[in-house]
Amino acid sequence: MANIPATMPRYSLFLDNQRKRVRYPETLDLSDVDAAQRVARRVADVFMEVVPYWDELTPEQQNRYAVEIMDEAGGLLLTVPFMETEEARADQPETRRDKEKEALPDGSTDRAGKCQEE
Repeated sequence: MANIPATMPRYSLFLDNQRKRVRYPETLDLSDVDAAQRVARRVADVFMEVVPYWDELTPEQQNRYAVEIMDEAGGLLLTVPFMETEEARADQPETRRDKEKEALPDGSTDRAGKCQEE
């Protein structure tokens, strides 16, 4: 049987773009820093998917974004650059963005327009 700690470590995440730093709204109880890193990557992925202007940013601007992982005492444990998650996604055969670019039943690829019409 694996040794499971009585209480799990608590982690805080911050989105940082070198100009502004925003705390993720929840403190997370996770098994270890590797689990926190996976969550940080997912937060970055979701941010890149939902922010409408993300693809319009220059690579230099995109490189400014990162998720910082802090321990309970406020110490910085790890910084996860958004582009690190973008590179990992590029290694995957198909991403959500690729799926979104597929044609809709009417032949268009403009999902934003479709959402507004519905």
